[in-house]
Amino acid sequence: MAKLKALLLAGGALLALAHAAVAADLLPPAPALEPPPPAPVDYSGWYLRSDVGLGINATTPNLAVSPDPIATGIAGGTLSAAAYNNFYNPTVSSSGMFDLGFGYQFNNWFRADLTGEYRGGAEFQTLEMLADPTILTGHTTGQQYADFYRANLSSYVFMVNGYVDLGTWYRVTPYVGAGVGLSYNRLFGFTDTGYAYPGNGNQYPTGGFSSDAGKTNFAWALMTGLTFNVTQNLKLDVGYRYLDYGRFTSGSSSCLSTAPIGIGTAACGGGSGNVVYSRNDLASNDFRLGLRWMIGEEAAYPPPEAPLVRKY
Repeated sequence: MAKLKALLLAGGALLALAHAAVAADLLPPAPALEPPPPAPVDYSGWYLRSDVGLGINATTPNLAVSPDPIATGIAGGTLSAAAYNNFYNPTVSSSGMFDLGFGYQFNNWFRADLTGEYRGGAEFQTLEMLADPTILTGHTTGQQYADFYRANLSSYVFMVNGYVDLGTWYRVTPYVGAGVGLSYNRLFGFTDTGYAYPGNGNQYPTGGFSSDAGKTNFAWALMTGLTFNVTQNLKLDVGYRYLDYGRFTSGSSSCLSTAPIGIGTAACGGGSGNVVYSRNDLASNDFRLGLRWMIGEEAAYPPPEAPLVRKY
């Protein structure tokens, strides 16, 4: 009897173990563990930028002619010491601008970038008047020569810029900055229309043109503005810049019509080979609108926490 009881208990235990094994087979498999993501490469400081804007001339060009018509005329005996040569209403009109660049945000208050800029659409014009009120030998009255100059002006500006961000309020960051670099100012399409009155009772039409020419200069700028955080990666800049971008010069003049006079002056009545140039720097009040795209800005933020995994 005792043996029978032992056999029954052993059989029951075996049945229970078999039932447990079948029940275990019915459970879903445990979730596979995903490998950890690779560590992100931190490009969060780098950015690309582009700006468009309008530049309003901030200086009056101080113009001169080479060779100097007064010195040449007096030395040649065709002008007296009372002669004068003036430029009237020299102007450079507004210009449009476009730039591209890249930079780096070093921390939450300082950034720097390199930019290349094209400025175009500006017009240069002035009236030059050379006069001598003194009556010299061979002249019945005083002499007067006038030339109206007109040309187009374009510039290429390459700058290294630094900015200080002054804190962020409601997604808006004011900033100040400064830059230094090089400019290349090109004067082209230079024309000369005028007249000559050499003091013999007759007037003569004059005119001509000058060859294209450019000049490389040191350039510097001061800036201020506001940055608007459009998205995590995209920023909108609205800014003002004062830009000093150097001087300009014309090429050598060629005259299409000449009066019968012998004065070496920029007036085409006096012959070819003269150059008009500025003795002071051009400067501009620039109003700009720009975009900055932060490359990989998400790398600067911690990844979201992993979801909870059910344990079995």
